[in-house]
Amino acid sequence: MINPQRGLKDLLQRKWIESYLEPPSPPRPKLKQAVTLVDDIIPLDLTSRQQEVLILVIKVLKQQGGELWFNDLIKICSTSSSLLKNLAEKGCIVITDREVLRQDQGIFQTSDQPKILNQYQTESLQAINSLSSYAQILLHGVTGSGKTEVYLQAIAPILNIGKSALVLVPEIGLTPQLTDRFRARFGEQVFVYHSALSDGERYDTWRNMTLGLPQIIIGTRSAIFAPLPKLGLIILDEEHDSSFKQDQPSPCYHARKVAQWRAELENCPLILGSATPSLESWLEIKHKTQQNRFYLSLPERIQARPMPPIKIIDLRQELRQGNRSIFSYDLQTALHQLKATRQQGILFIHRRGYSTFVSCRSCGYVMECPHCDVSLAYHHEHPDAAQLLRCHYCNYSQLYPQHCPECESPYFKHFGSGTQRVTEELNRLFPELKCIRFDSDTTSRKNAHRTLLTQFANGEADLLVGTQMLTKGLDLASVSLVGIVSADGLLHLSDYRASERAFQTLVQVAGGAGRGNDPGQVILQTYTPEHPVIQAVQRHDYESFVATELQQRQELNYPPYGRLILLRLSSFNQQDVEQTAQKLAEFLLENNPNSDFELLGPAPAPILRVANRYRWQILLKTSQDSSIILPKFSEFNSGSVYITIDIDPLHL
Repeated sequence: MINPQRGLKDLLQRKWIESYLEPPSPPRPKLKQAVTLVDDIIPLDLTSRQQEVLILVIKVLKQQGGELWFNDLIKICSTSSSLLKNLAEKGCIVITDREVLRQDQGIFQTSDQPKILNQYQTESLQAINSLSSYAQILLHGVTGSGKTEVYLQAIAPILNIGKSALVLVPEIGLTPQLTDRFRARFGEQVFVYHSALSDGERYDTWRNMTLGLPQIIIGTRSAIFAPLPKLGLIILDEEHDSSFKQDQPSPCYHARKVAQWRAELENCPLILGSATPSLESWLEIKHKTQQNRFYLSLPERIQARPMPPIKIIDLRQELRQGNRSIFSYDLQTALHQLKATRQQGILFIHRRGYSTFVSCRSCGYVMECPHCDVSLAYHHEHPDAAQLLRCHYCNYSQLYPQHCPECESPYFKHFGSGTQRVTEELNRLFPELKCIRFDSDTTSRKNAHRTLLTQFANGEADLLVGTQMLTKGLDLASVSLVGIVSADGLLHLSDYRASERAFQTLVQVAGGAGRGNDPGQVILQTYTPEHPVIQAVQRHDYESFVATELQQRQELNYPPYGRLILLRLSSFNQQDVEQTAQKLAEFLLENNPNSDFELLGPAPAPILRVANRYRWQILLKTSQDSSIILPKFSEFNSGSVYITIDIDPLHL
């Protein structure tokens, strides 16, 4: 059905159907019964048992300042709710409903004191504390340089003057670890806000923000809209991360840009922290294209720990030597040594699941999603589980077929390696090593991120195997080995940002090694060791990589020098969306004769169909200061075509 809501409304108006659906009830305040002491005089008309309990209740309530939760009082006094209610009826105590805030409490944290800073941290903190109005600060610190400690000590004076701080992180997976560190320092003044909260937790956290009390909000990109009336500082940790950009659903926005606007409105500083800053932030702040821009550097790890050496393994040479395993000989040796040295390791894989696609070895038929123009990935959780094929776009799944649907051949082959297959190979080759998978498949449940990371931090596993989530600022001192199974999946993408994104990802994941007292090592496997990105990663050379990348961007007029405007069109009807895209392109060319822009398209999206919606796109390439007349999209919308605008898209 093209428009199910319109069809449902029409059927209801005709009274051909009746709807028994109830709208969801909005969140309400959570109430909890509290007991308040009225007087310490014991009435004469009480039974002996009531007198005995009342004497104990008076003693306990006085110790607690005159009030205590109803259920807690029952446990302490070893009594019943009916007896306490009888005492309330006789006027001895008062039982009232009190609102309690629902929030993610995390786990208990022992109190933490500010750490002694090194020279670079001290200089950076002094520069931040000297700012009391709007400014943008790029805190460029190598992995393990102590950026979080600078954040903590920069926030302390903000709270002392009665203001609040907003800390944005790219992924929910990073939130628990960062929240624990903040709560150890600031206690109950720390609150979290992200999509994994329940409706009640989000409702209470949102209302608590509006009270104006000094507090710290830690959240993902949507937290930039948190209604903090007295905002004194905004921090974007890992500011380069693409998760700060929302492209679905509309409206499309980048949390970094919104944070800049909000910091200007609130007249407060904005700190952008990263070991691999985005080219936009580097160009704007390092080169000071505007006023109130400051660059702060943390070029050394804390306690002068060395950066982990990165060994590049040429997989072509491994194949010539007869090694057909996923793991190179060097990586296998390092994995064998983990157990003996009682150390831990991280294995980074570009994708989740078991394999990239499944193909028939007889006729070449590739299993594809019936709703999207993509291949299905093979998933096999454990030996006793059903073998599944799953689409990573619409989540369609089906059982793994025993025969090819095209030629009935029983021979299928899995191509590529995901986290599942790597974990399976690890269990086969290294049965003495215990592995934990850390990807979006294993962390879908609430608190799963915290549970898995806590298990790993407690030494319950030897290896953490995961995808991009491992690059989100994890700080695990026990990790001495980082293995990058294959870097090539990041390098060869049809995207002008591919090199930047690959460099950032590889540097971030490599930075997870050697954060403790033991020196770390990184083993990076690739089929193209001569690639400029691989060479720059091996040297930990951010500045030369950025200089080369910026020069290429400037020559091609790509962001941050130029501007891209992506118009996405989608519809269940393939003909409608194609015709609408053609009309829209004609309008743009006819109504912008003097504008300096380049129109690319209209063309089908890289993946034409997702969830049965056909997708076309138009890309406008302009300079930063040019203006383009866009139409009223309602004039081009045939009723079935949906159009969105994305400024400077991160994914084409």
